Amino acid sequence: MDDEILEQLRERYAAENLIVFAGAGVSAAAGMPTWKQLAEKLRDRARKRSADPAVVDEIQQYIASNQLINALSAAKLALGPQDFNWTVDKELDDTGRDVPDVAQAIAALKPKLKAVLTTNIDRFLERAFQGEWRVIDRPAADVVMDRRFILKLHGTLRAWDTWVFSRDQYDRAIFGSPLLQDAFGALYRAHSMLFVGFGLADDNIDQTLARVRALAGGQPPMHFALLPQGVPPFRRRLLEESGIRLLLYENQAGDHAEVAQVLLGLEPTAAPPPPPPPAPRVATPAPHPAVSARPTAAPPANALPAAARPVRVFFSYASRDEELLARLEAHLSPLKREGLIAPWHSGKIGAGEDLERAIGEQLEAADLVLLLVSASFLASEQGDAQVTRAMERRAAGQAAVVPILLRPCDWETTRFAELQAVPRDGKPVTKWSDEDEALLQVVREIRAVVTKLRASLR
Repeated sequence: MDDEILEQLRERYAAENLIVFAGAGVSAAAGMPTWKQLAEKLRDRARKRSADPAVVDEIQQYIASNQLINALSAAKLALGPQDFNWTVDKELDDTGRDVPDVAQAIAALKPKLKAVLTTNIDRFLERAFQGEWRVIDRPAADVVMDRRFILKLHGTLRAWDTWVFSRDQYDRAIFGSPLLQDAFGALYRAHSMLFVGFGLADDNIDQTLARVRALAGGQPPMHFALLPQGVPPFRRRLLEESGIRLLLYENQAGDHAEVAQVLLGLEPTAAPPPPPPPAPRVATPAPHPAVSARPTAAPPANALPAAARPVRVFFSYASRDEELLARLEAHLSPLKREGLIAPWHSGKIGAGEDLERAIGEQLEAADLVLLLVSASFLASEQGDAQVTRAMERRAAGQAAVVPILLRPCDWETTRFAELQAVPRDGKPVTKWSDEDEALLQVVREIRAVVTKLRASLR
């Protein structure tokens, strides 16, 4: 290993100007599938589902040529979005697996480390940091001013709407998300990055390196990559043109153990943090027959620590009540600004998006479902289906459900009549002389629910 480059890396870490960029190899160290292995599993599932043999052959051709984004895209087309997401979620679930040494070594650098970026959707890094660092899956451009966060560029487990796997998701993330481009560019230009766990041989990392090269210009900043010896000349040239200096290790045992040793050597007094207890194994119950085969999310006790992310809030409402929804959102803005909630409703769906799919995925990912109750809501078939699924998830301990009484209606006969509604006196918002006062009371109740829910996620 080049001592001069290693010393330069130590200097940037000591200056608190280093970001670790963790790739799939970090998770593979714990036995998780690589991108190629994931594509192979999806190919096999497509074959079992009796997909068109020509489609299966196409997936295999993409795998053989390391065009993994195309392989995953073809698999998604063959399986359909729901089955594709279910399979990926199941295969990349880290529940019950020990946090790998390399993830613990990254966490041991938290005294001076600026941040961690990762393309992994599993939760090994969150678990290694034991919830002490904030987790971001939708970055803002000003993230460059922040510290002590884990930015998940490809999304996070169970939050399907945040994932970046297939070609359309890549295009949307790279070309359709100015905030992501601005955030990545600002971090790249202002700080040194250390690439860890990247094989740098597949087209998914080529996408990242292409972005890096575009940002580098004529005078790229100094970045680093920990790689096993044997990098081919052309690949090495691409890396160097991206401003990346290589730290090559022998990998004598074939387990990449040297990576953790190098990381711990950046901070002489660093020692791996005590390994967090493995996440308990959670059996996945059979999906409701009326619902697509979406994997059941772990109960709140096994979810990410509260500090890791805001509570995901799903609004279920009727179109007639959009004005009241907007006013409620305005009253909830302090909770959003404080990072306590991440609200979502169908009004946020963009042109050309699959309405039913987007609603289903957001409902499945929600920690808190707010039912905006009115006669129009009770008359809505879509609202009824959402209530059914929300109550199922509540019964399974996967989400909280709160009815908000907007207008007078016969809600006491509904399946959610057993729940405590707000406002607490049972007086609908529109019957108050001051509707803003009613909405303020509703928001105070929601804040209490969010606080309790975040505590249960610890």
